Amino acid sequence: YSALLCGKGLKDNSRYAYVGINPLYIASSNKGPMGEDPFELFQELIDFYSVKSYEYPMNLWGAIGYFSYDSKKYIEKLPFNSKDDLHMPNMQMVFYKDLIIFDLHLGKQYLIQVKTADVASEYTDFDLMFNFTENKPRAFNINDDFFCTSKIDYQAKIARIIDYIKGGDIYELNLSHRIETSFFGDAYAIFRELYSINPAPFSAYLSFGDYKIISSSPERFIFADGRNIETRPIKGTIARGETPKKDAENKNILLNSKKDEAELAMIVDLMRNDFGKVCEYGSVKVRVHMRAEKFENVWHLISIIEGQMRENVSYSDLLKATFPGGSITGCPKIRSMEIIDELEDVARNIYTGSIFIANDMRFDSNIVIRTIIAYKNKLYFNFGGAITFDSSPAKEYQETLDKAGSIFKALRVKK
Repeated sequence: YSALLCGKGLKDNSRYAYVGINPLYIASSNKGPMGEDPFELFQELIDFYSVKSYEYPMNLWGAIGYFSYDSKKYIEKLPFNSKDDLHMPNMQMVFYKDLIIFDLHLGKQYLIQVKTADVASEYTDFDLMFNFTENKPRAFNINDDFFCTSKIDYQAKIARIIDYIKGGDIYELNLSHRIETSFFGDAYAIFRELYSINPAPFSAYLSFGDYKIISSSPERFIFADGRNIETRPIKGTIARGETPKKDAENKNILLNSKKDEAELAMIVDLMRNDFGKVCEYGSVKVRVHMRAEKFENVWHLISIIEGQMRENVSYSDLLKATFPGGSITGCPKIRSMEIIDELEDVARNIYTGSIFIANDMRFDSNIVIRTIIAYKNKLYFNFGGAITFDSSPAKEYQETLDKAGSIFKALRVKK
């Protein structure tokens, strides 16, 4: 079990990178009626491996892991009718004996080593250059046997969602479909290829037993530093232009799109309400609204919401108040998740869950999008988008393919 968290982006969201090797403790919350509540298990472990008495950089040591989207059932009573052919644990987290931390702002690296099972016991400040995209021969092969929801079927599901919107059930919903193919070789080689193409700010490679998780996520879910918290929902997407002029035009189209503005505003309100469940009265604010950020294939709109947690609130309480993120479910969230279960053919597993690094003082996490699961010589990856009353089914389907552009390019296939 090894892990890599890294990324490139703006200075306010891509400061640290982490490499974890030599597991100290591996925890899993498995599916099924006897599965333990993943959020309670998470809190129990970060409290046990407390770093509260340590100063920087020791307080950056923590567990690396994920919550699957399907962990939602421990928060709300929700149906689960989708086919689950991957059977990933609801949650896995690993504390490492050796954790390398890269402070990309200060240009420093730290090796934190655990000598006992009680606490991270010492660290070394050292000079290390680490190339995440080192030039090695391509070590994987992809068969040309892609399976995904057809355009006709996806558009029919969009029509059904619009009927739900007309009926007053929901305002918007994030619908996804899964793409799968066979592969042979080294999953980490796929990560190197993807990262060289699109070094997204919340990229990750987790080698967790039989599952290899290759993430190129642009979206932060929850960041907590002590009791100060923030979230950065993404809603609103347009393809990059082929020329600088066309690229600037597309950016302006996105910034002036009433549909995308409405999508983002609804999710901002949802996340403000979620933060309000656990934050001090009056502390929840929208610090940035509708910032356009560019990535390899697309422009995105993001907002930044912040707040201050109440003294009696734990990180597991924060997660239960906010998980899964509203940007990848819909509004209102619970009814949206019920409809997702009805319309999506297969369980999402880790897709639209969250990859995190955490201790009892600090928590940072992404929303798992633009992510491949490598399992038993197959690759699985989902793509989706927000459906609203005035969505164009054809354009929505094309948007999912635009979002998949970096992965298709990394796999060297044309779609």
